[in-house]
Amino acid sequence: MVPYKVVLAVREPEYLERLLHYAYASEYGTRMHIIGFTRAEPFLEYINGGELPDLAVGDKELLGSWLREGGMACSWRTFGASGDEATEVLKYQPLPELLEALLRACQKKGGRSGPTAKQGGGAVTIGFVSAAGGCGKTTAAVNMAKQLGGLGLSVFYLNVEAINSSAVFPRQNRKVEDAQGLPNLLYEMKAAQETKNGKSVPVDSFVVHHPAMKCDWFDPVHNRNEILQLGKEDVLALLGLLAQSSRYDIVIADTDSGMNARTDAVIDGCSHLIWMLLDDLIHMYKIDQQLAYMERSSPEELEQMMAKSRFIVNRYVGSLANALPESIREIDGVLPYIPSWKQIHNEELLLSSPIFQRDILKLCRELLGGELAEAAGVRAYG
Repeated sequence: MVPYKVVLAVREPEYLERLLHYAYASEYGTRMHIIGFTRAEPFLEYINGGELPDLAVGDKELLGSWLREGGMACSWRTFGASGDEATEVLKYQPLPELLEALLRACQKKGGRSGPTAKQGGGAVTIGFVSAAGGCGKTTAAVNMAKQLGGLGLSVFYLNVEAINSSAVFPRQNRKVEDAQGLPNLLYEMKAAQETKNGKSVPVDSFVVHHPAMKCDWFDPVHNRNEILQLGKEDVLALLGLLAQSSRYDIVIADTDSGMNARTDAVIDGCSHLIWMLLDDLIHMYKIDQQLAYMERSSPEELEQMMAKSRFIVNRYVGSLANALPESIREIDGVLPYIPSWKQIHNEELLLSSPIFQRDILKLCRELLGGELAEAAGVRAYG
């Protein structure tokens, strides 16, 4: 488990000593790494040294000069008594409650993408990824598309799997030529690039609407090579085109399990990542190995990826039987086990479980802000 880094600045050495002693002797010692200062000069020298912590918290007089110099690049709290958790932490309270408040502050603004983070003013991009197959990634992705579409948002579902598993959700009145939408768009994009045409390719004539999923998509292609030939730059360009088209509020990208060029593009190009996990020994081993490899090969890229990632356990039955990989601090949410799906023969049932829809909607609100769902006044689609 990678701990959050917290910088604490207080005037009283005794206060700092007691807090640090308790923190490192308790469960919080593995969840937060606290660095303490009692004077302004060393605090400023450290925090301006280049490596920002997940959270800076302390007395107003110690944090004041740093905040006036633009310290808002890092999440921060001052010690106060107003009860406003957005800017303050109550200084004198039981140590477990104080450390829990610091942990909540890290989790809320510890470097993760904000609820409405967008790509240069375009659509919010959400990527679904996993280390192993069979975890329900596509089912969760299409259910999220349905929920967000039901809230009145304009959603695009992009599947770049080698074998498009979303094809099990057929669209009524489908025409054979609809499957050429993605290949034709890719051709137009390459032609525009070769001719150095600065104009963006309009996507309207290449996409189709899926009424059951309440979103637009590309009809699954007939020729698998059309997908296999896509490189990282191709997928990044496609994501960028959809996000900047002014047509969509949300773009959901669904990838193969494991790593390949298309998955790399989704990890790099999306503003939010949903990692689907199973409470399964082999699955936990694979995600552990994948994250460990990324840490060895590119620690900086792993840090950037983790900052926008949420780890969701699917088919959750009430408790975890397997330990999480060390790189995952904690799970960010769960999706329920639906026994009736075990021997399912009707794909429409995968889009109509009230319990699953409820928890998908909860995840949507956490990603995009509860105000969107509440303002729409819409319950989960069942």
